[in-house]
Amino acid sequence: MMREKNINGLLAVFFVVLAAGFVVHRSETFAGSLPGHLIGVVGTVMMFLTLVYPFKKRVLGRRGRQNPLSRHIFYGLMGPSLAVVHSAHKLDSVIGLLTFGAMLLVVLSGITGRFLFRRVSRSLKDQQHELAMLKGEFQRRKEEVAACDVYFEIEPAAEKGNETGMNNEFLEEEQERRCEQLFDLAQSISELEYTTTFFESTKSLFSKWMKVHHLLTLFLFSFVLVHILTVLYYGLRWLP
Repeated sequence: MMREKNINGLLAVFFVVLAAGFVVHRSETFAGSLPGHLIGVVGTVMMFLTLVYPFKKRVLGRRGRQNPLSRHIFYGLMGPSLAVVHSAHKLDSVIGLLTFGAMLLVVLSGITGRFLFRRVSRSLKDQQHELAMLKGEFQRRKEEVAACDVYFEIEPAAEKGNETGMNNEFLEEEQERRCEQLFDLAQSISELEYTTTFFESTKSLFSKWMKVHHLLTLFLFSFVLVHILTVLYYGLRWLP
């Protein structure tokens, strides 16, 4: 699993470097050559293989090990990388330019979304675990310290009568110290709950981000199909 993550990470860097190669490199003939066409075909097939993951997830309901995301990421990086090699950094046609632009947006949105989503999900999971521990500690200490109702102003002292009508002035030093600790713990829980809510909202926002990624993917494959049809038309019309 870790090896797959490392490979996908290297592929992401490889794709970015290839895309940046437009600044320093350009070949006029490689894309139309036999090796260029073969690389383009392999890259296109790999890009279409990225559709296997959402198909299994949405249609077949397969998740986790039955439908590993790492393969989707691999094909989503390797395919566009080969497509960049196929183009040889030559984008003279409008269709080629639109296809490359859509591909670049899809890959970058996928890389960004995946990286940030993992970071947010991991932080949220850690915070939820810490929050559960703090709440458990709070309940334990609250049961041990029965005289903190006045300290927290949960009930007016006058309503509790002589049994629990204690005031901060008459709390024993040890009892008051425990109540202060309990109060600090309650404040920590409140702050962590606010932070957890923020991360939950951020995670929800990334769900919308992935919808944008899916929409860009739709545009990409539309341009890819047009590009394939254009290549076939101009490449095969000379045949007898």
